[in-house]
Amino acid sequence: MYFSPSFLQNTLYIVAAILVIFILAVIIYKIKHNVKIWDKSMTLASIVLLNTLYSILGGFINLPYTLSSVVTGGLSLVAFGYIVVIIWDLHKQRKINEK
Repeated sequence: MYFSPSFLQNTLYIVAAILVIFILAVIIYKIKHNVKIWDKSMTLASIVLLNTLYSILGGFINLPYTLSSVVTGGLSLVAFGYIVVIIWDLHKQRKINEK
């Protein structure tokens, strides 16, 4: 299956917009309910947003391939690590709640 570069770039804009709206909605919700704003899930969302914005920047500026690979690959690994940490915390919390 082939996707044109313009389709992929437009999809990236949509993903970035949805992510920004989601982050703002979560921040507003947390402020209204007096919940700590910055936590692991907000860090994960920020890393994914940074990775998305960097990819969008690559569509406008011709960045070196190796730099792009290192930045996007590194951010993806960090995001994956945060997903594992969040799942592990949820697992620990479930075990504590069962006792």
